[in-house]
Amino acid sequence: MGRYMMRESQILAIIRDRVTEAGDDAAVIPFGATNLILTTDMLHRATDFPAGASARTIGWRAVAVSLSDLAAMGARPLGVVLAHGDPDLTGPFTTGVLDGAIACCTLVGTELVGGDIDRHSELTLVSTALGETANPVRRSGACVDDAVCITGELGRTQAALAMYANGDAASADRLFTFTPRVAWGRALAPYATSMIDISDGLARSLHILARESNVGFAVDSIRIPTVPEFTRVIALGQQRRALLYGGEDYELLFTLPHQRVDDLPRSVRFTVIGKVTASGVLLDEQPLPDTGYEH
Repeated sequence: MGRYMMRESQILAIIRDRVTEAGDDAAVIPFGATNLILTTDMLHRATDFPAGASARTIGWRAVAVSLSDLAAMGARPLGVVLAHGDPDLTGPFTTGVLDGAIACCTLVGTELVGGDIDRHSELTLVSTALGETANPVRRSGACVDDAVCITGELGRTQAALAMYANGDAASADRLFTFTPRVAWGRALAPYATSMIDISDGLARSLHILARESNVGFAVDSIRIPTVPEFTRVIALGQQRRALLYGGEDYELLFTLPHQRVDDLPRSVRFTVIGKVTASGVLLDEQPLPDTGYEH
């Protein structure tokens, strides 16, 4: 009898049973009059860094994913540490990774403050980011009749993967070095009733918010914005699946009272894509499967 391989969602359910505070984008640790926000991410060569990705892009991406978790909690980043495991540690590659990691941290107003290195069977980067906020935005606060919104545009990572596969590494690197939405997350925090970063795909993220808030969603596909490269490099017949179930776009999916949509800061680029309902997750009035990116 072959060994049964559990899905990531099943493993997370086991963890949730033992670690009752798990369930948000990052851990919330009360600290005096505020909260420390702590998160960690592990990325591997085989699953996270396509052939052709530059060392700088790899370093940038490694810290950006953790900074995105802080953004989804509305937190101010305080610092990042990065562990680097590699079967062949070299000066030029390590320098490139550091260039990308430091540049990404600088962009959002924080610093790379340390880490670790080791020999490893596969290129593996583990980032840990620490942030602070007195009022973290959780996944559990969405209310019926709230508006459902996303920041920026989706399809960035799926377009980049297609570009890497086609040999256009320069354009792919540009898309892969996404901007963590830290500034937007902090600007949204006073208004948002729930928020999550879109790391596992739009469909899976909607289902996660629905479960955590005990609500439903009704979303219109025509409203979902995409980066220009998406429709150019993804075949028409593959676009729907790539847009809904392809992961790692790292935009913010959030809800807020519909009457407050016009109050959101003009610095935040966002789109209303639907509304919160009592139950079910619907796209164009049809059930949306709970499917997404699996590690």
